[in-house]
Amino acid sequence: MLKQFPPQRNYLLLTLKDLLDARDHYHVHLSHLSNVVGTAVGRYLIHEDDWYSSHPPNTESKKPKPTTPRTLFNSVVKEWSWPCIIVFLNSWEHRAAFGQQPDQMVPRALFLPDGRVVPTCTVLVEEEEVPSVPDYHLSFANSFLGGGYLTFADVQGREHLGSIGCLVTDGDLTYALTNRHVTGNAGRKMYTLFSGKRTRIGVSDKKQLSTQPFMDVYKGWAGENVQLHLDAGLIRIDDIADWTTQVTGMGPLGEWLDLTTDSLTLDLIDEDVRAFGAASGELQGKIAALFYRYSTAGGTDYVTDFLIRPRSPKQPGTLHGDSGTLWLWEEWEREQGKKTRLKGLRPFAMEWGGHTWVDDGRCKRTGRFALATSLSNVCRELGVTLLRDWNSNPEYWGPVGHYTIGFFACDKISGNLGTLMKANQTMVSYPLSSISSRTKINEKGPGGFVPLADVPDRLWAHGKMIRGSADKPNHFADMDQPDPENGDKTLLDLCKDPDNVNVDFWLKYYTDVNDSGRGLLPFRVWQFFDEMVDAVSSKDITRYVGAAGICAHYVGDACQPLHISFLHDGFPATNGQPARGRGVHTAYEETMLRQNSVELLQRLGDELQNSGTVAPPNDGHGAAVATVNLMRRTFATIQPQSIVEAFLDNKDLWQEFRDPTIAVMVDGVRTLRAIWLGAWNKGGGKKIADSQLGAASIPNLIKLYMRKTWVPSKTLRTIGPILK
Repeated sequence: MLKQFPPQRNYLLLTLKDLLDARDHYHVHLSHLSNVVGTAVGRYLIHEDDWYSSHPPNTESKKPKPTTPRTLFNSVVKEWSWPCIIVFLNSWEHRAAFGQQPDQMVPRALFLPDGRVVPTCTVLVEEEEVPSVPDYHLSFANSFLGGGYLTFADVQGREHLGSIGCLVTDGDLTYALTNRHVTGNAGRKMYTLFSGKRTRIGVSDKKQLSTQPFMDVYKGWAGENVQLHLDAGLIRIDDIADWTTQVTGMGPLGEWLDLTTDSLTLDLIDEDVRAFGAASGELQGKIAALFYRYSTAGGTDYVTDFLIRPRSPKQPGTLHGDSGTLWLWEEWEREQGKKTRLKGLRPFAMEWGGHTWVDDGRCKRTGRFALATSLSNVCRELGVTLLRDWNSNPEYWGPVGHYTIGFFACDKISGNLGTLMKANQTMVSYPLSSISSRTKINEKGPGGFVPLADVPDRLWAHGKMIRGSADKPNHFADMDQPDPENGDKTLLDLCKDPDNVNVDFWLKYYTDVNDSGRGLLPFRVWQFFDEMVDAVSSKDITRYVGAAGICAHYVGDACQPLHISFLHDGFPATNGQPARGRGVHTAYEETMLRQNSVELLQRLGDELQNSGTVAPPNDGHGAAVATVNLMRRTFATIQPQSIVEAFLDNKDLWQEFRDPTIAVMVDGVRTLRAIWLGAWNKGGGKKIADSQLGAASIPNLIKLYMRKTWVPSKTLRTIGPILK
């Protein structure tokens, strides 16, 4: 029975088509309001101080309406947020201020001739200062080229910058997709910096897109006198062997979102998305609105498919040079509405610009918002398809474990050491795109270069074994067997006394517990600490980078529980009982992380935002003690026995050990940074000239790690005399 007539409108039933009909009907009126700078369609933004930001509309409000302006960063989208027209304002006035000019106020609702009513949501565009020097994180390749790397062309005496989005094919040729304003006219030579050298990658192709009539692209939706901004160009690449389909920092691509009038909905609003821009590095955002009208000229409106904002006010926006960047939607598994597992990253849009508002001829508001066009529209109009599984990079325990730690350790180090390690991040480790790949490792860089954190496995202890078996004991230290000569205490317990972190004490312990492996991992870190100190003292930056990068491998070993335990591959045979649990090492350190690498990297990056620090050691012995302390914390966080038992019970190891595994890896990153910084300070790194803080020479690094006499691999019996 109706309680009132006419019945109360249910705005939640409005469709995307309804919103576009209303916007098209009112676009002339809205665009002529004095404080309106743009419009879009989306969901109603609720001020975070509003009662209804946390309470559904069927509850009675117990607080007054907020009086401060609503912005994209102080508001939320809830499941009860109405579909609406979002109206962006350059100044915020309360209703009472429009008493003299009521015709200049944005209507609260738009009424269509057929009786449909569509609400509006006004949003203030906050004023921001334009930085005089943008915070660039330019991305250049050292191995395969792919999405996220910088490309440029010489245009009228200047280098015209852009970002490679992804690889596409028309069934005959393979192209790199970016923006038309990056590629320019057909035949323009396109370049990148490959291992520090200017390198031609191809030429711009004649297949290009600028704008298309909106109603031609989205048939059946309103948009008279509206042009959809596509801005897509292709680079016909010279040598496909140099390329990978992966996007740096993002890993393997999932299936794209095929967005059409039948599949594109308002459900995308407020969804988490991410990208890797050649100028900005990793970008994390949310879809703020659809079909944002950013300009009007000569009676024609210009719109873009997506307006993307940073996830928080503290996160940087996009920069000049990110044009062409591929944006990916985070696909999560959910339970009771909560995110539980990141399944993958699905391409959906290509950025073509960062929006800047201009007031009185000068930029006041800039850079926070990426403008992007639907990838499926671009590919359809160009007649190409997305490539997703070609030249994918490494994936076994090494890339996901050791090399992830090395990669993240290069971030957020202060001072000139931070500048140096960021410049050498892809020398130390594989890029995140390689780390999250699902294929076995075969990647090498120019001249056969192996990323430094991979050298101990690929070249020294395994793989080519250029050091024979001498390096193998350096990768572990079984410290959990009770010593009957010391009250059944384990080596982990005994080394709470730093004085016991010495070679003689360890030799006696291994004799007492009958351990013939005699792992010496902490002493290997001590050895590399001494090498880093000597390199800095000699102002030999290549040698410091080489030692720091390879040290990342051993610290990575130290934060993995099965490298600390005699249960490293299950329960050994004892008292006539057969061994049990063989294969657990591979199941935990390879298979588990390979299958969940995307979520692992995302969680690891998030956790490192708020993690603490480890005090830098003052000398090599201090570095060994810091490594032992890391091993002790790792052992306390994840008991090796629990991993073996879960494996024997056929449990899902990721579900059982996801959070503690991420925790110990975060601890490994923190400890590695501390060791790097301690050696840098000890050697007088503050005196290193800024001119030396660039990428190390790849040929020189190769010569360094191929020498058997450089930081030689020793056993526990022979390492003592060379430790300082």
